[in-house]
Amino acid sequence: MKLNIHFGETPEPAEPGNILSEARARIIWGESSSSVRCFLTSNGIPDMDADAKIKEFSLERNAEIRRLGIKNILIGVALIGVCGIMLHLIYKRQNIGSLTVRNAKGFGVILLAGLYGLWKLVNGIIYLVRPQSEHESIPDLTE
Repeated sequence: MKLNIHFGETPEPAEPGNILSEARARIIWGESSSSVRCFLTSNGIPDMDADAKIKEFSLERNAEIRRLGIKNILIGVALIGVCGIMLHLIYKRQNIGSLTVRNAKGFGVILLAGLYGLWKLVNGIIYLVRPQSEHESIPDLTE
């Protein structure tokens, strides 16, 4: 393997398509708009174009976060609904005062599932109403 090192030469400028792809990826991964703007302008993209592209990429990111928010809302509502129905059926069948350990475990699992559904519902509402408040990468938000 042979390395060619030439001192005093400037590196080749990156292609605008590659620069824009990297800028889009940086926005999707949650990097701040100001640092992405610096990246674009330092690579020869005019200020007006950089601002327009950042706005476009941010709108794309926000739309994806809103989509995740709708998904979380649906999951949360479904879990809360199922848990509510199950708790109602348990309450109708048994006297709460006569819960055994086995029944209490089932009751606890249902409550935990309901709380998880509530957490998904609240997160979904936040994602839907204020997607720009999330600064994590989109793959991290889906976990």
